[in-house]
Amino acid sequence: MKFKISTAIITALIVFIFLGSSSAVEKDSTKRETDGLPYSINLHFTAKYCTECHEKKPGEGVETLLKFGGDFTQLCKCHGYTPGTYIHPVDIEPTKEKKSRIPADFPLVNGKIVCTTCHDIYQQCAGDPKRRLLNPKFLRGAPYPSRTTLCFKCHDENKYKMLDPHNQLDEEGEIIEVKCLYCHTKVPDVKKEHFKDVELVGDLVPLCQRCHSNITRHPAGQNHLSVPPRKILERMKALESQYGVVLPLDYEGKVTCATCHNPHERGVIGIESAGSRGAGEKFRHRLPINMCKACHGM
Repeated sequence: MKFKISTAIITALIVFIFLGSSSAVEKDSTKRETDGLPYSINLHFTAKYCTECHEKKPGEGVETLLKFGGDFTQLCKCHGYTPGTYIHPVDIEPTKEKKSRIPADFPLVNGKIVCTTCHDIYQQCAGDPKRRLLNPKFLRGAPYPSRTTLCFKCHDENKYKMLDPHNQLDEEGEIIEVKCLYCHTKVPDVKKEHFKDVELVGDLVPLCQRCHSNITRHPAGQNHLSVPPRKILERMKALESQYGVVLPLDYEGKVTCATCHNPHERGVIGIESAGSRGAGEKFRHRLPINMCKACHGM
């Protein structure tokens, strides 16, 4: 059976869909459009919500008259500010050293850092859609190549360089002892002490996770950080003898990160020592290429 649909019905359907979707957007209070650009409900980049923060709509020659006595922890509460948990503390007075680094166009309020120190909130009133796309968080001096570029306007970048505890030798080939203390309670004697002799600061796993995240399901989506079964343990002991390598367990007899990976730089431990195997190898595997196959007898 064939059905014929009249032009009138098709037109009605199109109108219904168009008006219906339009109405749905209108009713959906989570959507707005500003200067042709879609935005989620946002007090910024539109003049509709000035009085959310101001007693009355500001303008030329009109006082800003901020609500909450100008307390930005209240004015910016939509961003979920909780003392001690936000990306940067506010309502604090910077140290003398920090204050000397803060650019003149990053204003303090009563000598304190507030939201407007880094965010030029009034850029939202500039009416330039392209600028809003380039600087959606209206950061002062933006756009930046990275967010940390803004941070280092005030903070000394040299004090925030990531420590790589695996780079343990200086240019003369001498051990950088401070790197040893990242994992060890005291600098080991690499010529005399073995793994069972050294004192670690505690569980190595949290130390490794500081830089190497999500390692509890590693490798192959499995948790290896446990006491190995008897057969695996016997195979590990045989491998140590066969390859002249050490596969150390932690104090509780569990596999730990250093069981499979040698955390030391090549040259820290003498090449004749079993503890040197894997240093400098890809992934620092103590048994390069066949690490998994050797233990699991694959």
